[in-house]
Amino acid sequence: MGYAQELVPDDPTIASKLGVWFQDAENLFDPDAGIWSDSSGNGNDASPVGIVNIGGPVTFLGPTLSTVSGGSFSGSDLPSVRFSAGVEDLLQIEDINGGAGLSNLTIFVVYNVEQAGGDASLCRPVGIGSVAAIQQNLGDNYNLGSDPSIRKDNGFVGAGAYSEVFPLQTTFIRSSRMTPAAIHEWFNSDGTLSQVLMTAGSSYTTGTDDFFMGDLRAGVAPVPGVNGTGISQSDFDVVQVIVYSDALSDEQVAGVNEWLANHPAGTANRRDPGLVITEMSVSLDLRTTSLTWSSRLGRVYSVDKSTDLMNWQEVDDAVGSQGEATSFDVVGPEPEEARLFFRVRESE
Repeated sequence: MGYAQELVPDDPTIASKLGVWFQDAENLFDPDAGIWSDSSGNGNDASPVGIVNIGGPVTFLGPTLSTVSGGSFSGSDLPSVRFSAGVEDLLQIEDINGGAGLSNLTIFVVYNVEQAGGDASLCRPVGIGSVAAIQQNLGDNYNLGSDPSIRKDNGFVGAGAYSEVFPLQTTFIRSSRMTPAAIHEWFNSDGTLSQVLMTAGSSYTTGTDDFFMGDLRAGVAPVPGVNGTGISQSDFDVVQVIVYSDALSDEQVAGVNEWLANHPAGTANRRDPGLVITEMSVSLDLRTTSLTWSSRLGRVYSVDKSTDLMNWQEVDDAVGSQGEATSFDVVGPEPEEARLFFRVRESE
C-alpha cells in the first residue's frame, strides 16, 4: 500500500465498531493498580487477571510502566507498558463485544518484542482468549504469535507463510484482520505498510470476546495446551492497542496505520506538528545555508528558494526524510542574492 490519508481510531466512520483503545501509557496506565484505562469511550479498562489455577494457584500481576525506543516512528522514547520475562503479568478486558464471540475482527498493536522466549509461537502479547488465563481450550481463540502466526490454540494460521520475518527488537505496527473467510496481516516498521499474510479458510471466528495483553502463553508457570505443556518467558513492550469488532477495509487499515505512524504513543504524543522549518543557519563563509524542518517518515521533500517571495526556483525535489526532522544544505546565498527566502514542500 502507498501512503494513505490519516484515519483517527475513533473517527465517526469506524467508531461504532471500536471496542478498546489503549494508548498514552504515561498518563492512562496506573502502575500501582496495574490498570490501563480505555480510550474508546466504552469503559473497557484492562486490569490484572489475578489468581488462576494452573496445576495450583498462580497469580497474574499487573505489568510495569516503562519506555521503549520509538524506532523509525519517533526520535524519542515512547511510554509503554512492559511485560517482563520471569513475571506472570497479564491484563484482561472482559466482553468487548457484549459477551458474544467475533467473526469479524481487526487488531492494531504498536509494540516491541525484545525477547520471544524459547518458543516464539508461545509469545503472544495480545489476543482474544487465553489458555493461561481461563484454563479452557476453546479452540476458537485469536492470539498474535511471534513466530509469526495467528494461534488458534487448536492449531495455527500462517506459520511459515509470512512474507517477512517477525521484527524483533524494534518498535513496529502490526495489523491483523479476520473475516469468516480470510485472515490478513500487515507489518509496518519503517512507515511503509506491508502486507505479510493472506490466507483463506472457512468459519474463522472466536469462541469468546475476552481480550488479553501480556503472558497469554509466555509466562513462568508451565501452561497446558494441545501440544503439551509449554514455557516461553518473553520480554515485550506494548505502546498502543486498538481492537474493532469489525473487519476494516484495506483503505481503513492503511488510514489507521498512517495515524499510528504519526502518533505512535497516542493522542498525547503527537509527533507531527506539520511541515515547519525549525532551524536555519548560514555558514561563516556565507557559502552554505542549512535548513532543518519537521518531517514525516518515508516522505520526500522539495526545497525552493526566492529573492522576492513571488518567483521561486527549485533547488532539489528529492530530499529524503531523515525521520522526525530533516536537514539539508543549500549552496549560497550567491553574491547577487541580497536577501534569500526558502520554502519546503512535500514532493508529489
